[in-house]
Amino acid sequence: MSGIVACFDRRQGCERRRERGRSYNYNWSGEPVPKSGSSSSSGSGSAPTADRRTIETMLEAIDHRGPDGEGLWIDDGIGLGHMHHRTTPEGAFDDQPWYDEQGDLVVVADARLDNRPELFEQLPISGQPATIPDSQLLAAAYRAWGPACVDFLVGAFAFVIWDRNNERLVCARDHFGVKPIYYYRTDEVIAVASEPKALLTLPEVSTRIDETTVGDFLTGQFEDKHRSYYEPINRLEPAHRLVVDAETATRQRYWDLDPTRTLTLESDGAYERRFRELFERAVTDRLRTDAPVGTTLSGGLDSSSITAVTRALLPPDRTLRTYSGVFEDIPACDEREYIETLVGQEGIDPHYVPVGEIGLLEDIDRKLAIHEGPINNTMHYMKWEITSRAADAGVGVVLDGAHGDSAVDYGLGLLPQLARTGRWWHLGRELRQMGEILGVPARQLFRRQVVPWLVPEPIKRRWHTLRGNSTGVLAANTTIAPAFIDRTDLERRYRRFEREGQGRVRTRSARRWQYRSVQAGAMTTFLEENDLTHAAFGVEPRYPFIDKRLIEFTLAIPPTQQLADGWTRSILRRGLNEYLPTQIQWRPWKTLLNPGFQHALLNEREMITDILEEPGALTQYLDQTALSDSYDRFLETPNPRDQQALWKALSLSMWLQTGGKRVGTASSKAVVADE
Repeated sequence: MSGIVACFDRRQGCERRRERGRSYNYNWSGEPVPKSGSSSSSGSGSAPTADRRTIETMLEAIDHRGPDGEGLWIDDGIGLGHMHHRTTPEGAFDDQPWYDEQGDLVVVADARLDNRPELFEQLPISGQPATIPDSQLLAAAYRAWGPACVDFLVGAFAFVIWDRNNERLVCARDHFGVKPIYYYRTDEVIAVASEPKALLTLPEVSTRIDETTVGDFLTGQFEDKHRSYYEPINRLEPAHRLVVDAETATRQRYWDLDPTRTLTLESDGAYERRFRELFERAVTDRLRTDAPVGTTLSGGLDSSSITAVTRALLPPDRTLRTYSGVFEDIPACDEREYIETLVGQEGIDPHYVPVGEIGLLEDIDRKLAIHEGPINNTMHYMKWEITSRAADAGVGVVLDGAHGDSAVDYGLGLLPQLARTGRWWHLGRELRQMGEILGVPARQLFRRQVVPWLVPEPIKRRWHTLRGNSTGVLAANTTIAPAFIDRTDLERRYRRFEREGQGRVRTRSARRWQYRSVQAGAMTTFLEENDLTHAAFGVEPRYPFIDKRLIEFTLAIPPTQQLADGWTRSILRRGLNEYLPTQIQWRPWKTLLNPGFQHALLNEREMITDILEEPGALTQYLDQTALSDSYDRFLETPNPRDQQALWKALSLSMWLQTGGKRVGTASSKAVVADE
């Protein structure tokens, strides 16, 4: 992945001088290179915010994103910068910031466009496609369609375009948020970057913590995709564009999935063929690189599907490296019996990472400095080690199975839908067949997978209250301090997101179930964390299941293609029949990694004891008595609820202590909590 920054002094736009200043491209030695088509400037008044030093400093903060070069472009009150990481063959011809001969458009992008053939057919572009990088395709698309160009793009992208004729800055983020964009905006200036640390180099950007975002982190509710951990900094949400000129700023969603759309084909075989075609295209598009390729391989359906199809599509002379976390001392988490059914193929070079030998907090200071926030992913330490080993082996691109179980849904939303619509015979058949596969009585499946989704949320809460169970925020995390809940109005916020996520009983359907899963804020958070982890090592993650065309297809097909004959994710199992080993193809469920994380957390007892004895700033967010009780319960009987609460406390505490010491910036501002 590359890195992008931009800064636009809106005051300069308001008072744009008739005689425009000379524009420059600066090489990294600091020598100005006049840009063609520019005229000289007379220049008076104070220096603009978007000067050369500002852009250079922002770029320095994210220089780990640019192993293959860097560049910047400056004009009156506007500056764009780019850290280049070449991950596609066409990237050899990329020279960003890219600007056209007329000097009307300037582009910086972290992008991989997957519909290049279609764009070349639609746009008047001269030259050989093999020599035209995605940044130039973006410029051509913008010239043809303006800000609406995002309606014609497929792939993973984050870009900023300076439209000189219209005096506006246009930013956009891809449909699912694979590529991140953060921004800081006031009436006077807007600054944009791939990572918050670049924005934090600006003197006017405070490091004041956004307590609302901390509350979301502690409750595990990530549906607000706009806020960040710093009050002045926002995220541009997936499938959104931001258009800013001197006087206005417009942020709008440009695309959404339609859970009411249906697709009917003539047979089961037709659905299977179409799924296979789309998945092969998704993998092929993500293999557009001349760097060595790797995959993460757990032995589950998603990673195995990607690995099997990748190996089939790669040329025979290209080796595929696989990276698998294994748990030698925790058999419940170890999946080598499934992994080895794939890696024995010719052309696969398997690598095993013994997760039990990695400390949960190993290299934690560097991780927190990179992440610019508390780490949510409990298995981050495995992901970090896998990425590190891939980088050491020279791997440039890693294909990952993230989002697979949302893109290709389990189909369980069909069960309550059948009950709600009175199709009891169909429901009974599916429950019986699923019970036979899982070795679970159909009646038990009915109680777990059907009944809870037919009961309105207010009734559930009343039932839990009568039984003496916590509800709302304290049901999500028993350790949160009541004063913090009141100070941030966290209870009302949590219940609102919970209500929106569940929907109304009368309107729940399998498609809406999958729609919410695909659009979940937790996935946006995962993608942003994963981007930062991989950027630290110069490896680009790519996600075949996070493909607009594939997800639009799977959401539109009948739910009976997702859950059929008791088998969840049926369309994936059937559609990739020729690729998947039988042992993997017909696995009922994937192994959970909770026992592995419990083992790692138990090894950090000393650190947990330290934060219990000296909580520091943590007392502003957590109740120490409740945290101590949670720890005691965890030691007595390890359980997912308490282990999540303890990890969040540990992660937040360490970030408050060390995460604010940003690396790679001209000055260091400590993270400060509210007094």
